Amino acid sequence: MLKKAALVVATLFLFTSLALSQNQGHFDASFNSALIFTQAGSANSIQQSATIGANYFGTFRFRFKTKSKSSLIFNYGYAKNSQVYQSNFDYHQLDTIHEYTGAYVRNFHETGKFQPFFLVGAGMLRFNPRSTWAYFPDLPNNIPNRLQINVNAQSQNEATLLYGGGVDYKLPYNFAFRLQYRGLYYNNPNFKVNNLNGSAISFVAGNRAHMAEPSIGLVFRF
Repeated sequence: MLKKAALVVATLFLFTSLALSQNQGHFDASFNSALIFTQAGSANSIQQSATIGANYFGTFRFRFKTKSKSSLIFNYGYAKNSQVYQSNFDYHQLDTIHEYTGAYVRNFHETGKFQPFFLVGAGMLRFNPRSTWAYFPDLPNNIPNRLQINVNAQSQNEATLLYGGGVDYKLPYNFAFRLQYRGLYYNNPNFKVNNLNGSAISFVAGNRAHMAEPSIGLVFRF
């Protein structure tokens, strides 16, 4: 317990020392919270959509020079939602989404405490299944009629394109408030649920998906 307390104190001291130094360095790190909205699409007689989900992601950015407007950013995100496949019935695949992306960032028209930017990049999304539910017509008196089923859903990786933009607002002690929008463009996941794998149902919609992510975050520069 004492060792953990000493480690926490040392960490706080380090960040405080960095924050009190007035020289902004090459790096910044941020923690962000977002909502994810997925555009619906249809193919192969399957209508695919997704529920609104929550996403938490961290970033690490490296500036080419101390005051350079160009930089590289690396992102890791964790989100939860349900992928919805509508055919003869509605199937909800609960899942987690892990984001591994990198992007080029460019600042422009910096005025006072405001630092707007845009970004473009690429990476990978990993979809991990949790549970699968079949939604049937409600019973009398609007009683939900749902059944958990096993379709042998498997984890799946999908390449993604990333774009976005936003603005940082400078705060004291090398902190900043970040407001941004990000978009990810990728192939819809099917969790390898298809007739080729012996399943009686298929999640193969075969179309592209777009995920919109408005977010807020806190940035620390060092």
